[in-house]
Amino acid sequence: MTKGVQENRSFFRIRDWVLLEFEEIDEASMQDESFESPLQVAPSFFLLNELHHIDSENNVLLHTIADRNRDIGTYLKAINHKIDLIARAYAEQDEPESQSPPQLVTISEGGLSFNHETPIKVNACLALKLILLPSHMGLLLYGRVVNCNEHITGDYLINIVFEKLQENERQLLARHVLQVQAKARREGTEEY
Repeated sequence: MTKGVQENRSFFRIRDWVLLEFEEIDEASMQDESFESPLQVAPSFFLLNELHHIDSENNVLLHTIADRNRDIGTYLKAINHKIDLIARAYAEQDEPESQSPPQLVTISEGGLSFNHETPIKVNACLALKLILLPSHMGLLLYGRVVNCNEHITGDYLINIVFEKLQENERQLLARHVLQVQAKARREGTEEY
């Protein structure tokens, strides 16, 4: 078992629906710090990322304000929610029509696995575009295929470990996993 697979097993994993696109790239491109993902992204992709970044930077301040004055805190949270709804609606309209439908994956801070109709060779490098639902938060990531197993159904289970993951990307994935787990507990499904 490789080091990346061992590390990935230490993260909480959930099953979740995401929008996923990927393209195989060569090793040199993945290691090149100046390499830009070959996957196309809509303008809303970066807008939503920036809005989420602003939210996370101001989260402590919002809690402090809410502790001092509950009404102002409630009002600011409502404004945040409105902005979120508008941004999501914009993202849904801005996404290309050719985009594939949501796909069920298993995801953690360390990687993801998904079913695919054709095999992908082990050790292949991938550029990934991952859009988390329902927030439409997007990530451009890189991964390496660590396993590819054929199912009885004829499709393949592809296991990927993330590479070159930035700390803010890791935190975003961790937060998403926790939110999905909390929602499953509230709904009593516990299927993560």
